[in-house]
Amino acid sequence: MRKYFGLLSIGILIGTFLVLQSLVGKQVGHLWGWIIAIGYVGAAWASWYSDPGFWRKASAVILVLLPVGFILVVGLFIVGLRGAGF
Repeated sequence: MRKYFGLLSIGILIGTFLVLQSLVGKQVGHLWGWIIAIGYVGAAWASWYSDPGFWRKASAVILVLLPVGFILVVGLFIVGLRGAGF
């Protein structure tokens, strides 16, 4: 079972995304932050305890790229708002 925890990790991330998409347009307050945190921690836990192999590596790469990509997008948005002059 542990050899599929990496695949489970990716499934948790996809499930978290689908839950967040189903809540678009609804008044959920700060619940979206908790959903993201619980989904990410659950995916990280599943990836950490999976057996070494392809799915563990794939889920680890995804878990690293998600926050880096988010920070990059937010950073580029801030730079874009500041205009051409840095």
